[in-house]
Amino acid sequence: MSKNESKDSVKISIKYLVTIRDSTGRSREEVGFSKGCVLKDVVDWLNGRYDLSLPDPQVMAILNGRGWQQLPSKMATEIKDGDVICLFPPIAGG
Repeated sequence: MSKNESKDSVKISIKYLVTIRDSTGRSREEVGFSKGCVLKDVVDWLNGRYDLSLPDPQVMAILNGRGWQQLPSKMATEIKDGDVICLFPPIAGG
């Protein structure tokens, strides 16, 4: 990545856990997006790259420790450099 690209992009980490890891074939990746992109842009990228259907009630999705639906701007939340997204199946206990 050139110096100019780094000014106009953000790099995020995406972690795939349990069955999501099985679906994607990886446990983690670092991905660059254009500066000013929003969570919906990342979701569209994930859906296209891995044939997912996010948001999906069968997938827990969090950004920096908060569920996507808990974010004030929800899918319009701007992505920042260093953000971490985790995707994993819902966990049930008893």
